Amino acid sequence: MSRFGAFQAAPHRMMFVAGMLAATAGGLWWAASLLGRLWPALMPPAQIAPIWAHAWLMVFGVLGPFVFGFLFTTFPRWQNGPEVRRALYLPVFVALALSIVLALAGAMGAAAAFRTGVLLACAAWLVAWGVLLSVMLRAQVVVSHAVVAAVAVGVAASSQVTFAAGLWRDDAAVLHLALRAALWGGILPLVYAVCHRMIPFFTQSAVPVYTMVRPLWWLVAVSLLFLAHLALSLAGAFGWLWAVDAPAAALTLYCGLRWRPLTARRVPLLWTLYVAYFWLPLGLALQVAADLSVALTGDWVLGRAPLHALGIGFLSSLVLAMASRVTLGHSGRRLIMDRFTLACFLALQAAAALRIASELLPLPTLLVHLAACSSLAWLAGMAPWSLRYAKMLVLPRVDGRPG
Repeated sequence: MSRFGAFQAAPHRMMFVAGMLAATAGGLWWAASLLGRLWPALMPPAQIAPIWAHAWLMVFGVLGPFVFGFLFTTFPRWQNGPEVRRALYLPVFVALALSIVLALAGAMGAAAAFRTGVLLACAAWLVAWGVLLSVMLRAQVVVSHAVVAAVAVGVAASSQVTFAAGLWRDDAAVLHLALRAALWGGILPLVYAVCHRMIPFFTQSAVPVYTMVRPLWWLVAVSLLFLAHLALSLAGAFGWLWAVDAPAAALTLYCGLRWRPLTARRVPLLWTLYVAYFWLPLGLALQVAADLSVALTGDWVLGRAPLHALGIGFLSSLVLAMASRVTLGHSGRRLIMDRFTLACFLALQAAAALRIASELLPLPTLLVHLAACSSLAWLAGMAPWSLRYAKMLVLPRVDGRPG
């Protein structure tokens, strides 16, 4: 099989490479933007506010391709449904990849290119959502994880359309609303559903005498709590967010502990999933502290610390850990995380810690310095990992099997 034939042989191959492109190029651009605040000669040109371009790239540009690469592969397997055909996933990949290129060009000074990239990504997300719904409707069994994922992708796709409208109107309130909806109504419920299904499953496959624990009520309760956070935010009831975020933090922590993470301590490919997962209750705990500060004082005293605990610590770490496992397994390689991959994972942990510290330390002058260091640590983890694993994805399987 040729390289191009191998590259398009499975949806996760193409989608993961698009996500790796976004992570590497987007990380370089954002690091330059932060360093440019310290050394203006490094600041890239911009007609779109960098904060909005960065948020879109991280939420939709990076996470989107990984989401669809994973779901296009697992949706048919979860539900015993029809495989996603190349004629469907290839156009989605092209649209996502092109949207990333246009958005990055736009972030560096061409506002029209950025808007075009966002519109193209809107179309890709809506088409991909339709593909997933089609698989679900034709599946022999509909599982709860797929239902949560389908609803979450629909919310995220709608949020991206709202983001595009905010760009068109140049309305910061609409842009903020779209990103909040994408995170709390889309990405977090979706990724928790993946964790709920896959982490106990992977643990059972690697740990002798392990019993999976993943009751349905955990999935339902956590998903509803995330949606309740979004509903309260949309209603402007920020003083009551703690009432849903506190039980979400407690329940996600309880879930992780019940999965017995210490049983995975000798398997790096497994314990990295747990390390990534436990950033979720930690990020939610920070969010509770921020909620209480709003309820008691009217101020968000923790800044963006909760957001980056969730975004860097939970989501980025989980992408690296989960995509490493998927890539190794589906390329015919042994399911072993080597020191290189582990070092990349640990760089992301440093990036999360530095970014959170930049918000929590009572030294405002250090915020930009620590944020810049965090961006460099994130880039040091994601860029080399992306380059190495992208090579695996474009080459044929080492065991000679198709796919």
